[in-house]
Amino acid sequence: MYFYLPGLVALVLLRLVIANNSTMSTKLYTDLLSNYEKNVRPGINFSIPTFVQREFTLIAFNGFKEIDSKVSIIATFAIFWNDNRLTWNPNEYGGTTSTLIPADLLWKPDIAITNSYGGIQFLYRNEFSIRVLHNGTMVMYTGDNYDLYCNADITFYPLDKQTCDMQMMTWGSFPNEVTFYGVDADSLHNVTTSDPTWDVTEVKMFNRVNIQLTKLTVRIKLKRLPEYVVINMILPVCFLCVINIFVFFLPVESGERIGFSITLLLSVAVFMTILSDSLPQSSRPKIAVLCYFMFSQLLLSIFMMVFTIVGLRIYWANPQRQIPVYLKLFSRIMGTIYGCQCCKRRKLISIIEPESGEDGCDKKRVKEHDQNNQKVEELLTWQKVANDFDNFCIVFFTLLISISTVVFCVNLIENPEG
Repeated sequence: MYFYLPGLVALVLLRLVIANNSTMSTKLYTDLLSNYEKNVRPGINFSIPTFVQREFTLIAFNGFKEIDSKVSIIATFAIFWNDNRLTWNPNEYGGTTSTLIPADLLWKPDIAITNSYGGIQFLYRNEFSIRVLHNGTMVMYTGDNYDLYCNADITFYPLDKQTCDMQMMTWGSFPNEVTFYGVDADSLHNVTTSDPTWDVTEVKMFNRVNIQLTKLTVRIKLKRLPEYVVINMILPVCFLCVINIFVFFLPVESGERIGFSITLLLSVAVFMTILSDSLPQSSRPKIAVLCYFMFSQLLLSIFMMVFTIVGLRIYWANPQRQIPVYLKLFSRIMGTIYGCQCCKRRKLISIIEPESGEDGCDKKRVKEHDQNNQKVEELLTWQKVANDFDNFCIVFFTLLISISTVVFCVNLIENPEG
């Protein structure tokens, strides 16, 4: 029995200490809130504003919807200020150095988020408690899932960078009453990103004070991950336009040229529809460079289809119909470029330098030259003109596609934000 006596004494003393601490905490709670007015800001000299310190921690980035101009984050705030009315001597209250008091019973800075997606939203709710230290320092931790309005600038999509702000202000308090100081935002080492499209590159916080308002801004910079868009949209459109050139390689007799060109035209149109569904329907500040590129490729596909129809008209023209002079000149130029016409002319025309003083021989050679030119004109058919027209289209559209692609890439590379 004597062995249980020390344990019984220790248990009684422990209960007395707990009772003493509980009693002291209750007394401290009562003394602090007696004659305390939560609607009056703290301060001995009201000519000096109440300084509020803020610390921002970005916990997670949930996503950014460009179409809705909506960014979603999970963040916490640590808010510090001093209330001279809530001070005590720890020795008089059993060594208690801090206590928790519900937020709805104390004065707190009225901070509102002005660009919340759902309207004006106050930073905290009354369900939170405030940690009160014996020297009057107030510490309040708050956090939530914040949906913010962020206007997207998709000019350089998909290599764009976005800057989204969380704008806050003291609601109803002038700068000479409540102001911010020592604002700080932590690093990005512990940020989790649930959106696979964006990376958070920078978080900073700063305040601005004017005559009537104290504004606090948390700036979050985002960088898009472009691989998905490049592989699934840009490259397929480029390949479709390259394949579209092969419509001029198809034999006319196959009868597949029109169907081939229309199919590729519709394919480009489908990709344009997909792009329009993934971007904001806005022209401010600028339309995405990718939209211009997609439109140019669609326009090239339309022109290819039109040129294909023109080529078919030339190929199936009535053989009895005389070929116009401009088509003859066009065919001669294309033949000279490709070398085929020159070869035929060399077979038909024997170029001999006229000897000086042989006028009769010169006239004979000129006559033979005219006869050979007439033979060349007789060899020119509608089918030959159509073939030259196809060769022209191959070179022409290859240059246009190359130029449009290079211009698009240069505009993305010269992104001033990149």
